[in-house]
Amino acid sequence: SLEDYKRVCLSMEETYGPLPQETVNLLVIAVLKSYAAPFRVKKISVNRKGGALTFASLEALGAAGISAAMEKYRAHVGLDMTSAPVITFRPQADGGKTMVLMTKFLKFARTFA
Repeated sequence: SLEDYKRVCLSMEETYGPLPQETVNLLVIAVLKSYAAPFRVKKISVNRKGGALTFASLEALGAAGISAAMEKYRAHVGLDMTSAPVITFRPQADGGKTMVLMTKFLKFARTFA
């Protein structure tokens, strides 16, 4: 959870000092996965071209939270139905920031559950 993320970051920083970006990214990945699980996200991918959430079925896209998040983040997301239901995210300054955007999207979507 986000609370666990904050707690772990603070604990690690107290023990080891400032965290390298790679460590922060690993912690963000854990939070992103925890927010994605209730929506049956089959695959999470992030690269220089942006990010993507691949869903197991169309049913997840019908969830009120996903629809509301798509509307709220419409400037940053797209929908690709070529081979599976995929929500795509425009690239941010770096992969870590793209993952943070994806996490915020899913966190907002969960408020409707």
